[in-house]
Amino acid sequence: MLELLAGLIAGAAGGAFLKGRVGNNNKAQSKSEKELDALSDENEQLRKRYKDAERQIEDLLSENDKLRRASKTSGDDLDDLEDDLADAKAKIKKLTAQNEDLMRKISEYKEICASYEAKLANN
Repeated sequence: MLELLAGLIAGAAGGAFLKGRVGNNNKAQSKSEKELDALSDENEQLRKRYKDAERQIEDLLSENDKLRRASKTSGDDLDDLEDDLADAKAKIKKLTAQNEDLMRKISEYKEICASYEAKLANN
């Protein structure tokens, strides 16, 4: 891009130099003016292309930043989901252990109740 800008400046300077050096000869002057106009038009076209390219670069950089933020957010969401999953697994494990302990206690109470019923039935 810098080369393009340097070329534009050099072209403008060259054009100004050519314009100043043109002799009194009408044909030479007319030809030089045409060349100068052509160079000026080309210079303007290159300047427009340069500005368009700069805008495109800015747009692409902006889009790149948006995608990076979205990626980071997505990664953070994934980390949050993994944490939630680990918490849920730990809770399930704890509840399963509590359930097994309660089932064991219920079985013991049933046996005790059965033995009390048997004692009451014998008395």
